[in-house]
Amino acid sequence: MKKGELIPNVNLRLVSSDGMKDINLHDNFKNKRVLIICIPGAFTSTCHIQHLPPFITGSEKIIKEKKLDIICCITTNDPYVLDLWRKELGDSSIKYFSDGNEEFMKLSKLEREYKSNFMGTRLVRSVILLENLEVIKMISEDPGEFKKTSFEAILSSI
Repeated sequence: MKKGELIPNVNLRLVSSDGMKDINLHDNFKNKRVLIICIPGAFTSTCHIQHLPPFITGSEKIIKEKKLDIICCITTNDPYVLDLWRKELGDSSIKYFSDGNEEFMKLSKLEREYKSNFMGTRLVRSVILLENLEVIKMISEDPGEFKKTSFEAILSSI
């Protein structure tokens, strides 16, 4: 996926304090400014300790400063693991979407092998800024890196 392309038209499973439900990305993101945080895995060291927590504590700030309608986190974890992770991380404005069937990952071509970590194929650690379904900015990390997609880096680059 790159700048100017439309986000894949797929259904993902939203997990929230209200339960789980299937949602269509096009239906939910149409006419909205959306920040998508793609992560390799819930409870993994970088995602759980470094990557998502600053977005959780700074979600209101980034929504206001960058005029976002939605911030969401997408991972290929199943919705049950994702829901446990959401509860562990605590309440925030972030919406959590399970791509357990890997449709978003495959259609967006944001795939990376994590076989040495026994995680198989997962989403590339990345952040996508959308406006009305179109990719406005796409930021992906290099393998083994965590620099470009940190909260501070995203706050200054979008």
